Amino acid sequence: INHDDSNMSSLFLSAASRKVPVRQCFSRLLVVSSHVVSASPPKPNSGSLFDCCKTVKLTTTTPATSRWLSTTAATTPSIPDQIPTPPTDINEDIMQGVQDSTNLFINHGLGKFRLEQIAAAKKDDIPLVIRWQKMMEAYLGTQVHVLAGLGYPANEQGIGLYHQQLGRFLQQASPDVQEEVRLYNRDIWRMVLCRAFDLTYDYDEQEEMTIVDARNMMHKISTKMQDPEIIEMVAKKCANVMAPTEKEILAQKHTLVQEVLVHHVYLGGETPLVEELGFEPSEEGYVRMQCAMAEHQNDPLVAQYVGSGMMRLLQAAGIDLQQAMAQQ
Repeated sequence: INHDDSNMSSLFLSAASRKVPVRQCFSRLLVVSSHVVSASPPKPNSGSLFDCCKTVKLTTTTPATSRWLSTTAATTPSIPDQIPTPPTDINEDIMQGVQDSTNLFINHGLGKFRLEQIAAAKKDDIPLVIRWQKMMEAYLGTQVHVLAGLGYPANEQGIGLYHQQLGRFLQQASPDVQEEVRLYNRDIWRMVLCRAFDLTYDYDEQEEMTIVDARNMMHKISTKMQDPEIIEMVAKKCANVMAPTEKEILAQKHTLVQEVLVHHVYLGGETPLVEELGFEPSEEGYVRMQCAMAEHQNDPLVAQYVGSGMMRLLQAAGIDLQQAMAQQ
């Protein structure tokens, strides 16, 4: 390149005075060169590249010059953010992936860490109900984390949507697949319970509860939940709840309902219900009863008993279920 070319020299001197980086200068030179060559190919033996520039009358006042030698920093094109959308339907691969991922986090990841923290909190005299709530937060948080990677909303609505789709899938699935899902739900729930309350569950020694025993057990529990004395107790405890926001009021009422359930439905009275059902009248007995019930937690009649009892308690607490769901 002829450095004594007046036009191009003035361009570089101008750029240097504005402290334009050398790399940027050469980049612009290449752009100008390619522009010039494409506009007017040089004649053979025409001297230099800058002769070509003169051929197309490239000066510091042309629009092309001001365009290519701008001191404005180049901007990187941005990719617009888009809201991810979950699958419209799930298949066996998605279902298996969700199960494996949840199992991974509960066994080896953040879910395991949080559950072990909850187990360690027992020595600090943290109440059972509070630890139970923290366990549910850890378990649901793990599910939310897994499902968010598939585009589901990162909240309980996302979990609900996934389970709706899972229910539709299972209606068309083979009996083997349905049984696989049932066993997974049973085992992951038992794992969560045992990690959060520092227990072990031996499948070889523990005989599974029959469906008849499970239904009879849940019927007794549901009946006790709807006992007039229990209903009145819930209503009185929740009548004077005060908090700055509706969400906080709702949370306090939920806690009070759970406290009545644990300490008065399951563990209260001269002969606690858990003892009548064949378990120790203690925190461990209560948790082991929940582990045993996991075998039939998806049974329609068992679910009906649980639902009717909880509905009555929530009504006594003054909790509007639709409003509660909307605030989740």
